[in-house]
Amino acid sequence: MLIWAQPSLPSDERTNGKEVRAAFSEQCAAIQKCSAVIYDGWRNFNYGIVVSEDGYILVKASELEQRTDLAVRIGETKYTEVKVVATDPHWDVALLKVDADGVSPVVWAESSDLPQGSWVVANGASSRSLRRVNVGIISAESREVKGRAPAVIGVTFKPDKDSLEIHVVSPDTGAEKAGLKAGDIIKKFGGDEVTTRDSLIDRIRDFMAGEKVPIEFERDGELLKADVELMPRDKAYKERKSRNDQMSGDYSKRRDSFPRVLQTDIPFSARTIGGPLLNLDGECVGMNIARANRAESFAIPAKELREVLKKLMKTAR
Repeated sequence: MLIWAQPSLPSDERTNGKEVRAAFSEQCAAIQKCSAVIYDGWRNFNYGIVVSEDGYILVKASELEQRTDLAVRIGETKYTEVKVVATDPHWDVALLKVDADGVSPVVWAESSDLPQGSWVVANGASSRSLRRVNVGIISAESREVKGRAPAVIGVTFKPDKDSLEIHVVSPDTGAEKAGLKAGDIIKKFGGDEVTTRDSLIDRIRDFMAGEKVPIEFERDGELLKADVELMPRDKAYKERKSRNDQMSGDYSKRRDSFPRVLQTDIPFSARTIGGPLLNLDGECVGMNIARANRAESFAIPAKELREVLKKLMKTAR
């Protein structure tokens, strides 16, 4: 038996094909001006949003981890002296500064309350002189995205002890990097006394992965202090990926625990996150903050992002 099928849609006519992107030439021009390409050495790894004429740029903070040779390209100009001047772990946003003058900052939309189905435009791949665009739609109502798993410090405790005496320190975790050892007894976490595992877990929930938290612990009768960086559980303990994650390819290091997001179906990669999300008028309605999985990407709405920016600028200046 023969089965006939219709030919597939030509690639240049698909959602992000050449013909479709050509319809968004004005938005592409806006992206070219107000987005920055972020490099580690010669390799670009993320985008940013230009927010001032003198070179302040918003980027995804967790993507800066272990980057040793930051550089930024705005338009065709590359800046190799880059300062990280402020961060907001709550939103996973950092503020960079380069010595620029007269660059074009993003134009903010009056409202980021877009109905489902609204067209939006974001960064795609980039070359030395050109930013390609990706297009998609708002695919869900704005909402909070809670954490998939709690953050951890990277230790287990002795099961037969009433105190928080450490039994094992897991390798490559915040606990190991802070110098904690088996036999240490945790006394305070984040400035508060903790005496049981439940009280410690409750206190950890007040913080987020990536934050450094002060702790006090006892070692051989001496009270010591350290700052421990919290990590996502799946990263600390190398937990097995879900089937959806296995099918999703690369996704953002941090993709949850955001107070409010816009959700889009734009086909990002983890490397194309960080830039502006534009409406059809070329105005910024948000910052692309995470590729969550193969079907969902998140953006911080412009209203909340501008409040974050105000706080970061106060810190920077």
